[in-house]
Amino acid sequence: MTLDEAVRQLDTLDENAILCARPPWTPLSECVIALPDEDLGVPRHVKDAGLAYFLEVHVAHEVLRVFGDKPATHEERARLLIYYAENDAYPGWVYQG
Repeated sequence: MTLDEAVRQLDTLDENAILCARPPWTPLSECVIALPDEDLGVPRHVKDAGLAYFLEVHVAHEVLRVFGDKPATHEERARLLIYYAENDAYPGWVYQG
């Protein structure tokens, strides 16, 4: 699965799950959806496969709320989540409109 495919499925995913993706993050990055391990982190087998923590599903939902009632394309949603995961902040373009 790609990161873009995972973003498209966000509304169907377990809120407790973690999105893990192969850096550098792009919409085409390999992505795995995993439940946290006993320490609430990325499971060892996911790390061993070269994937890194991207965002928790519930955090991704919170971040996407910045769009409010403004319709957003799948590409904009993925672009926003990648920016947020890399910078722990919202990009300026999300507020333009």
